[in-house]
Amino acid sequence: MNTLRTVPDRLCIEARRIGSPGWHGDYERLERPAGAVALLPSPSCDVAVCRAMCAALHARGFSTLCIEPGRAIGLEELTPRLVEALEWLRVSGPGAPLGVFGGGIGACAAVSAAALRPDLVEALVTQGACPDTVLAAFPRVRAATLLVIGDGDEALLRSHRRALAQLGGARRLEVVPGADASCVDEAAAQAVAHLAAHWFALRLPQRPLH
Repeated sequence: MNTLRTVPDRLCIEARRIGSPGWHGDYERLERPAGAVALLPSPSCDVAVCRAMCAALHARGFSTLCIEPGRAIGLEELTPRLVEALEWLRVSGPGAPLGVFGGGIGACAAVSAAALRPDLVEALVTQGACPDTVLAAFPRVRAATLLVIGDGDEALLRSHRRALAQLGGARRLEVVPGADASCVDEAAAQAVAHLAAHWFALRLPQRPLH
């Protein structure tokens, strides 16, 4: 449907609820997008935080798909659902480079999906992941990857540093106070949103869209 909402140099020309039996989400497509980003936030992440992330991405010219996987599920179920959502996003915006943002268990699913389908994921941002859970997947990730972690857990910070060394493409680690997996700190949520939007703007390739 058409909307009156605008972002710099672009109009949001479609906003709708989409999905399948395994997942659903809110899709917002911009006019002449720079790319598209799928978001799989932590289950405890509230709506306001997801909206802040989408707003930051829209301001950079990206269409967004904010995914809700439904009932509480594990990583083995979540990863193929994310891949299915990414395949839908690729078909819906042919030619647009794709990025993924994941928080908490969604971050682990994002790493797994990027390892399984490097053809789909060109840039990746994780927040509050548990890297040791999917450590074997990191060497197979070719997407430009930004790992974001809070400052309250030294063991988790060490595991992120180990994971960073395993990545094969462009990579960076950012420590943001308050940016844990629960995503409850409003200032941290805004900081992560802007870091992610900047990373996607920097790392998703610019291609002419038809």
